[in-house]
Amino acid sequence: MNEARNARIVRIKKEARALFWPWCAAMIGGALPIFFPHSSYAAKLNFLSFFFGVPVLATLSLGNEFYHRTFSLWLTQPVSRMQLWADKMIVMCAAVLSAATVSGIGMFFFALPKMKLTYNAAAAVAYVIITLASATFWTLAARSAVGGLLIIGFVWWAIYMFIGNIETGKLEALPLATARATAISVFAICFAVVMLWLGARKLARFQVTGGTSGEDLLVAGPSVMPEALAEWFRCRPSGALLNLIRKEFRLLRPLWVIELMTVVYLTCLAILRLLPSPPVFLPETVRQWAVLGPPAMTSMGLVGLAGILSLGEERRSGTYAWHMTLPIYARTQWLVKLLVAMFAGLACAMLFPFLALMVVGSFYGSTFMFLYLHAATDMFIAYLILTFSCFWCACAANGTVNAATWAMPSIAAIPFACAGGIWLGQDLTRSTGTLKDFVISSFHLSPLALVGVTDYARSKMLWLFVPTLLFALLQSYRLFRTPPQNSRLWTLRCMLPLIAVTILWSFSAYAGFVASTWQPFEETRRALETLPGGANFQVAGDDLARSPVLSSPTRRWLKGARIAVAPDNLSTSVYRVTIHLAGGLECRLAVIQKGGMAASCGQ
Repeated sequence: MNEARNARIVRIKKEARALFWPWCAAMIGGALPIFFPHSSYAAKLNFLSFFFGVPVLATLSLGNEFYHRTFSLWLTQPVSRMQLWADKMIVMCAAVLSAATVSGIGMFFFALPKMKLTYNAAAAVAYVIITLASATFWTLAARSAVGGLLIIGFVWWAIYMFIGNIETGKLEALPLATARATAISVFAICFAVVMLWLGARKLARFQVTGGTSGEDLLVAGPSVMPEALAEWFRCRPSGALLNLIRKEFRLLRPLWVIELMTVVYLTCLAILRLLPSPPVFLPETVRQWAVLGPPAMTSMGLVGLAGILSLGEERRSGTYAWHMTLPIYARTQWLVKLLVAMFAGLACAMLFPFLALMVVGSFYGSTFMFLYLHAATDMFIAYLILTFSCFWCACAANGTVNAATWAMPSIAAIPFACAGGIWLGQDLTRSTGTLKDFVISSFHLSPLALVGVTDYARSKMLWLFVPTLLFALLQSYRLFRTPPQNSRLWTLRCMLPLIAVTILWSFSAYAGFVASTWQPFEETRRALETLPGGANFQVAGDDLARSPVLSSPTRRWLKGARIAVAPDNLSTSVYRVTIHLAGGLECRLAVIQKGGMAASCGQ
């Protein structure tokens, strides 16, 4: 009895270890709105954690057995299949329910506090229950975690289309909203019970057939290409560089299969006019979320998978070391992998869907009727960064699953590090001012210099990550040449230099010039208004510097200056101030007595 109990504890610990890091990633993404309630980035990660992290946790338990080719070994244990399945379900339920609870709290109470709970909470609970209950059946049917994840997504879309297209705003106004929420809950429970029974039945009758690599979508991939097209991707006796490119496209063949289904899906939506026209940046109704959610999430997943799949599969299958012995520079192999991954990610997320929607739109008389082109540039940059980030994870980790597990924490760690550097820079400049303020005030330069650059830097935050991306690019090449490590501590050590570079650069940028709040003209105006000089007088900068309303940078800036105040010839409510700085620069102020001021500087 004790031996059976100890064996079960060992099996449960094994399942918990397999789900621990994905669970941590889902928990962190779901909890971000609780700590950053006004951050749009935190809300997006929360949405991704709830609608992507929950089904990943549900399908990963069985999917790991297929991925690591241990499914047959798992079934040969001296325990009934139902007992093995119960062990997996215990860990899976604990991981899914805890992650879904945290993500749901973050979504309904912090990220989307205006969302009413009568219907949406019932729908969220139904989503979790059905996903949890149906994961076993669909993962066994697809024989892959990725396949099970995709099927669950399409099943959810079909369920929504079956229930009906009801907009969020209209639903809460209906008197039967509670009754409909109850009906959805009952439907979810009944559907979950049926899927749970089907999953147990399929596991009890499941037979593992074929070779070890023919069962997993990520290893074998379906042979759907015509022979003439497949011939182009086969290696030739000559042309080493082209053979490398062909090999990369061949390793990414699961992406092309999934992308084909996504393009067909979008094409059908466009033909049936189910896509919003004119297009919107974000879905505005429940119907639009249900229609656009699956392809959007699939495209984002394909972008990340494009950066991970090729190198991850080579390292997991053991062919990586053999490829490094080829008479081809490691730099060339690294560059080919990176460029093909970038192209594949952009092609799956933008190129092929855009072309399909443009073709359908041209038949309706407007080529871009389904495309929101204003967001194309931002999407292009975001997808490139996402693909490269996942490629870096594939270089630092060993295997596809390990790289995918580290992808979300790695991507989330950099913005957090940037926010920490910004906070440190702003906190320092509250008392000392920025380096730009010190230089301008010490050398008596124009305070209007670099104003445009500062305003642009505040409005566009992407430039803060440029040094990190460049450093990560060099680091990925070094990691590509390094033998893969299975240690999580090794991956964390690889991340620490990136975090350090991000903190240092963001701190330097904000402490250098971005966080500047220095307003010398406004301080000078307030100091002049305290003097009893009337409407026409002159004062030395050193004398004005004694005013308590001036800050230290303004006192340095006015040192040795001559200030003249005179009324305006055209308006009695305006007076003019001329500041002759010690460096020879002359600044002019036009001050309106009721408020307002204009400034200019020149020789």
